[in-house]
Amino acid sequence: MNEKIAVIGGGQMGSQIAALAAMAGYKTNIYDENKENLEYRYKFVEENIKNLIDKKIYTEDNLVSYKENLDLNYSLEDVIEGKTFVIEAVVERFDVKLEIFNQISQSMNQEVVMATNSSFIQASEISKHCDHPERFINMHFFYPPIRMDLIEISYPSNVSKEVLERTKTVSENMGRSVVVLKKETPGFIVNRMLAALVDEAYELYDEGIADFEDIDLAIKKGLNHPLGPFELSDYSGLDIHYYAKLKKFEESGDPKDEPKKFLKEKVMNGDLGVKSGKGFYEYKED
Repeated sequence: MNEKIAVIGGGQMGSQIAALAAMAGYKTNIYDENKENLEYRYKFVEENIKNLIDKKIYTEDNLVSYKENLDLNYSLEDVIEGKTFVIEAVVERFDVKLEIFNQISQSMNQEVVMATNSSFIQASEISKHCDHPERFINMHFFYPPIRMDLIEISYPSNVSKEVLERTKTVSENMGRSVVVLKKETPGFIVNRMLAALVDEAYELYDEGIADFEDIDLAIKKGLNHPLGPFELSDYSGLDIHYYAKLKKFEESGDPKDEPKKFLKEKVMNGDLGVKSGKGFYEYKED
């Protein structure tokens, strides 16, 4: 099937997911209500692709496909018109995602795949409130998508086989390795394991056992990890970890599940990690 793809959310994740789709040859539209931000992200990703061409990761043909196949939209209604495959990549909040999917599922036909990039909010939690619940699936990219070679796919038990196969095909055509979970679980594989490491690192830091830089250094040198847990959480997005912990705390009521105060402060201040330029560490855009 010659998919026509809509990406909802023009931030760091969405802009690069749209780039992967366009470079794969799919006619792609991306939506964000913030025109200035979306236009900035378009040029920023273009420069990243050029940089990766210099490093022999992409080719000039990829850049041509990016420019030819990707269009920007500032209306949710416009971006989904005529599309067969939707990928949502907005903030990791259930209420925001539900509002979007509830709206678009009423406007789209029963052939459209509706994928969320979330790895903590399961497709089944969203789909039960929307039309065409059998069309919903999780398609989890890793930051930064144009560099990270992995997509995790998770799906509700009632999803159609056709939706799963189409999602796998799109993922593979984007040039990514694909893993498919046999059943839903918050965090999937990578973030579920990462969360355990990060939670313990946050506990050590909160108890005043060590500075976060030293915790990262100890894990990198002692366990031979390429990145420490604070670096990893910066790359994943501190908002992702915060809202996942908040959701778990609201469900369990267990004080151990409550997000750490220092994490909440960073998220409320907009210090979300690499994608905002500052988290535990500071980052320069390249």
